[in-house]
Amino acid sequence: MRKRGPQPLSAEQVCERIRAAILSGELKPGSKLTEQDLAAEFEVSRTPIREAIRQLEVERLVSRTPFVGVTVTQLSPEEVIELLDIREVLEGLVARLATENMDSFHLQRLKKSLQQLAASARKSDVGAYLDQALAFRRALVECCGSATLSEHVMAIENRLRLTGSRTALLPGRMEAAIEEHEKLLDAIVRGDAKGAERLNRERIRHIRDAVAKSISFSIL
Repeated sequence: MRKRGPQPLSAEQVCERIRAAILSGELKPGSKLTEQDLAAEFEVSRTPIREAIRQLEVERLVSRTPFVGVTVTQLSPEEVIELLDIREVLEGLVARLATENMDSFHLQRLKKSLQQLAASARKSDVGAYLDQALAFRRALVECCGSATLSEHVMAIENRLRLTGSRTALLPGRMEAAIEEHEKLLDAIVRGDAKGAERLNRERIRHIRDAVAKSISFSIL
């Protein structure tokens, strides 16, 4: 029997790979995406490429502009602030629900992520810091018990990742974040759901204020 070669990638697989390249920063905001180049890169026809791009447009990770084509989305300062305002409300709710539904497995994940987050901040390892901050948030999201809320939170998270590591690079931001995460974890351990909601909202509000301040200075 003749051995079959590898099967071509599906539209979903192509979408996952392009999305991963965008979120990792391999594809920078403003980078142009063409069906011809992507089809050649993934060794597929243009049909799965078109489907993948349509899905990424829905997720607002790529944008289509007349006479320009499809590019990786570039967030304006106003859009970043708006997303952080929305994230504050959603992730406050996540923290409250996660505290109410917390189990030992997810609690240990939170503690481990916080330890590694602090270690990354001490070494000024921004990449590792961002990875652990994301791991901490995802443990909370998994424990909140709402698939709908999780979907919206991660959609906001992915769009904000288009800004790269800029918020972590703001002066004093990593050090402040460690203290904020420690207070949040303490509230969760104590089962203080309302306190956890308040602290997580405050944490994201501090990020928003730092971002807004950095934007105002950049345009002076």
